[in-house]
Amino acid sequence: MTRVLVADDSETVLLMLERRLEMEGYDVVTATDGFEALERLRDASQDPDIILLDAMMPNMSGIEVLGQLREQGSKIPVLMISAHLDAQEPDRMRSLGASDCIPKPFEWEDLIGKIEELAGNTGSDSDSNSDSDSDSRSD
Repeated sequence: MTRVLVADDSETVLLMLERRLEMEGYDVVTATDGFEALERLRDASQDPDIILLDAMMPNMSGIEVLGQLREQGSKIPVLMISAHLDAQEPDRMRSLGASDCIPKPFEWEDLIGKIEELAGNTGSDSDSNSDSDSDSRSD
């Protein structure tokens, strides 16, 4: 089962993402800010396959978390989510090490598509061709 760490300072968004991702068959770990996200990442029992990070959170932004992860050598795919994406922001986030980014509000199908795409890029080579996994989740 793919584990997703979701970090967002909006309780409403966090709860919605947690519930919807669990309904799609994902194992979900949540964090309400960047510090908590890093704390979750230090706990090996909660090691995620994918991270969804809100770019703008108080105390420590998702962009700062992303920077720390990449400085530490983490290769975990990171999908940035942001309500403030301009035309240059996706390229800037990718240059900082994000795997991809998606604007808020997002279409659920777009978010799941990006997560499935990133999940296909994790794990062993035998896991990377998971057409049957994504087909079963889209029903």
